[in-house]
Amino acid sequence: MDAARAVVEEQHPEARTAFLGGGVATGRRTAMSDLDVAVLLPGTPAPYRESLQYAGRPVEMSVHTEATWHAYIERELPTRGSPLLWMCADGLLLFDTDGLGARLAAQAWTLTAAGPPVSAEEIDARRYAITDTLDDPAGRDDPRERLFIAT
Repeated sequence: MDAARAVVEEQHPEARTAFLGGGVATGRRTAMSDLDVAVLLPGTPAPYRESLQYAGRPVEMSVHTEATWHAYIERELPTRGSPLLWMCADGLLLFDTDGLGARLAAQAWTLTAAGPPVSAEEIDARRYAITDTLDDPAGRDDPRERLFIAT
């Protein structure tokens, strides 16, 4: 967490708030884990993404303004797959100079808890995929393959 805060302070001293997400923040850290950081700036040069090294660790930085944060979330929310939203919902708030971080964290948590509605077509497609996946092993003749699939 200290390295994440330090890289943000060094790269973006004007940042309003920053979050640390991913495996490092959620306790699923591995030896290969990078620092996934979301940074909110008051203006340009955001939005952009950057991959860099800091203190020997890989860092993936997603840099936004408040307006671009909302635009990205609005665009990604229907897919139920917004990394930025999850970074702010269950990541660690590194610092918050003006309350923006707390507001975005609360909004992100509310949005992830509510989730977008799933269409009837998507439910049908997922049911089909599950049924197809479950039916496939039943047609296998090789007992070793069936054992492998079952485990």
